[in-house]
Amino acid sequence: MFTTVIKSLFKKSTCRQYPFKKPVFFDRTKGHIQIDRERCILCSLCDKRCPTGAINVDRNARTWAINSYKCILCFRCVEVCPVTCLAMQQQYSAPEEIKKSEVVEIPAKAEKAKA
Repeated sequence: MFTTVIKSLFKKSTCRQYPFKKPVFFDRTKGHIQIDRERCILCSLCDKRCPTGAINVDRNARTWAINSYKCILCFRCVEVCPVTCLAMQQQYSAPEEIKKSEVVEIPAKAEKAKA
Protein backbone atom coordinates (compact mmCIF):
# COMPACT_ATOMS: atom_id res chain seq x y z
CA MET A 1 0.00 0.00 0.00
CA PHE A 2 2.84 2.37 0.80
CA THR A 3 4.28 2.02 -2.71
CA THR A 4 0.90 2.77 -4.25
CA VAL A 5 0.63 5.99 -2.23
CA ILE A 6 4.14 7.08 -3.23
CA LYS A 7 3.45 6.38 -6.93
CA SER A 8 0.19 8.33 -6.89
CA LEU A 9 1.91 11.37 -5.35
CA PHE A 10 4.12 11.79 -8.41
CA LYS A 11 1.60 10.78 -11.05
CA LYS A 12 -0.80 13.05 -12.92
CA SER A 13 -4.30 13.05 -11.43
CA THR A 14 -6.78 10.77 -13.18
CA CYS A 15 -9.90 12.60 -12.01
CA ARG A 16 -11.34 15.82 -13.36
CA GLN A 17 -10.01 19.06 -11.97
CA TYR A 18 -13.44 20.70 -11.64
CA PRO A 19 -14.04 23.46 -10.38
CA PHE A 20 -10.46 24.62 -10.96
CA LYS A 21 -10.63 23.62 -14.62
CA LYS A 22 -13.90 24.14 -16.47
CA PRO A 23 -15.15 21.05 -18.34
CA VAL A 24 -14.97 21.00 -22.13
CA PHE A 25 -18.33 20.16 -23.69
CA PHE A 26 -18.58 18.17 -26.89
CA ASP A 27 -20.86 19.28 -29.73
CA ARG A 28 -23.64 16.84 -28.86
CA THR A 29 -23.45 17.15 -25.08
CA LYS A 30 -26.92 17.22 -23.56
CA GLY A 31 -27.38 19.55 -20.60
CA HIS A 32 -30.88 21.01 -20.27
CA ILE A 33 -33.82 22.20 -22.37
CA GLN A 34 -34.19 25.92 -23.00
CA ILE A 35 -37.20 27.66 -24.54
CA ASP A 36 -37.39 30.84 -26.59
CA ARG A 37 -40.62 32.23 -25.13
CA GLU A 38 -41.07 34.78 -27.92
CA ARG A 39 -41.30 32.07 -30.60
CA CYS A 40 -43.43 29.51 -28.76
CA ILE A 41 -46.96 29.08 -30.18
CA LEU A 42 -48.20 26.77 -27.37
CA CYS A 43 -48.92 23.93 -29.79
CA SER A 44 -48.22 21.39 -26.99
CA LEU A 45 -46.50 18.91 -29.31
CA CYS A 46 -43.54 18.83 -26.93
CA ASP A 47 -45.91 17.98 -24.07
CA LYS A 48 -47.47 15.12 -26.04
CA ARG A 49 -44.15 13.64 -27.22
CA CYS A 50 -42.35 13.76 -23.86
CA PRO A 51 -42.06 10.11 -22.70
CA THR A 52 -41.76 11.03 -19.00
CA GLY A 53 -44.32 13.84 -18.82
CA ALA A 54 -41.67 16.36 -17.81
CA ILE A 55 -43.19 19.12 -19.97
CA ASN A 56 -46.57 20.68 -19.26
CA VAL A 57 -48.20 23.20 -21.61
CA ASP A 58 -51.22 25.15 -20.37
CA ARG A 59 -52.80 27.12 -23.21
CA ASN A 60 -55.35 28.90 -21.01
CA ALA A 61 -52.74 30.20 -18.57
CA ARG A 62 -50.22 30.66 -21.43
CA THR A 63 -47.48 28.80 -19.55
CA TRP A 64 -44.85 26.24 -20.50
CA ALA A 65 -43.32 24.25 -17.65
CA ILE A 66 -40.57 21.65 -17.43
CA ASN A 67 -39.64 19.47 -14.49
CA SER A 68 -35.91 18.97 -15.03
CA TYR A 69 -35.85 16.08 -12.55
CA LYS A 70 -38.24 14.08 -14.74
CA CYS A 71 -36.52 15.03 -18.01
CA ILE A 72 -34.30 12.27 -19.44
CA LEU A 73 -32.80 14.53 -22.14
CA CYS A 74 -34.09 12.36 -24.98
CA PHE A 75 -34.28 15.34 -27.40
CA ARG A 76 -37.80 14.43 -28.63
CA CYS A 77 -39.34 17.78 -27.68
CA VAL A 78 -36.63 19.66 -29.57
CA GLU A 79 -37.09 17.51 -32.68
CA VAL A 80 -40.89 17.83 -32.79
CA CYS A 81 -41.15 21.61 -32.20
CA PRO A 82 -42.56 23.17 -35.41
CA VAL A 83 -41.16 26.66 -34.73
CA THR A 84 -37.82 25.50 -33.26
CA CYS A 85 -38.29 27.44 -30.03
CA LEU A 86 -36.75 24.62 -27.97
CA ALA A 87 -33.01 24.00 -27.82
CA MET A 88 -30.71 21.66 -25.96
CA GLN A 89 -28.12 23.65 -24.00
CA GLN A 90 -24.74 22.14 -23.22
CA GLN A 91 -24.43 23.55 -19.72
CA TYR A 92 -25.89 21.51 -16.91
CA SER A 93 -28.36 22.99 -14.46
CA ALA A 94 -27.00 23.98 -11.07
CA PRO A 95 -27.87 21.71 -8.13
CA GLU A 96 -30.96 22.71 -6.16
CA GLU A 97 -32.26 21.81 -2.73
CA ILE A 98 -35.93 21.85 -3.72
CA LYS A 99 -37.19 19.91 -6.74
CA LYS A 100 -39.46 22.25 -8.65
CA SER A 101 -40.67 22.85 -12.17
CA GLU A 102 -39.42 25.78 -14.21
CA VAL A 103 -42.49 27.71 -15.38
CA VAL A 104 -42.22 30.13 -18.31
CA GLU A 105 -45.01 32.55 -19.18
CA ILE A 106 -45.54 32.87 -22.93
CA PRO A 107 -46.49 36.41 -23.99
CA ALA A 108 -49.56 36.90 -26.17
CA LYS A 109 -48.75 37.61 -29.79
CA ALA A 110 -49.34 41.18 -30.84
CA GLU A 111 -52.42 41.50 -33.01
CA LYS A 112 -51.65 42.63 -36.53
CA ALA A 113 -53.16 45.97 -37.41
CA LYS A 114 -56.15 45.59 -39.73
CA ALA A 115 -55.91 47.61 -42.91
